[in-house]
Amino acid sequence: MDQMQVLLAAGIFCTLAFAGVVLLDANSNSTDGMPDWDVLEVCLADHGGGISHTHSYLSITISGNNVAIPSDVGIQDEFCSNGMRGVHTHDDTGKLHIETPGQINATVGAFFVIWGEQFDDTHILNKVANDENEVVMFVNGQQNSDYENYVMQDDDVIEIEYRERQ
Repeated sequence: MDQMQVLLAAGIFCTLAFAGVVLLDANSNSTDGMPDWDVLEVCLADHGGGISHTHSYLSITISGNNVAIPSDVGIQDEFCSNGMRGVHTHDDTGKLHIETPGQINATVGAFFVIWGEQFDDTHILNKVANDENEVVMFVNGQQNSDYENYVMQDDDVIEIEYRERQ
């Protein structure tokens, strides 16, 4: 190989490597490994005027056992030390408070990020789907395959189950 062929090969390699990095970044939801959901950036000091306030209701069942949704998720946490995150709880009933300045989409996954727990089509809390078990989600009684990307609506009833495959 002469010097010109080596330079040409190196140029092609660098171009392909650069294109690969650009394409991977364009297909990711964020640059820091966190999903790019605007609601994750919300920190409100109070329930003051101009706040969009809706509710969804979340229940989790693992192998037939109900899992309590903790109170005060997203209240005065390390991201929002003097207020409330855009999705939070006040009690352990599973009632999710979605409070944002103006209309911002709040996904189910955003609540789990705020909670510090895992949820997607193959994970719920510390459970992983496998040959015997599956993760399923129902919204208002209908099975829903959007999982963590589902945008919650006012008065949604969201049920997540880890159960034997059916």
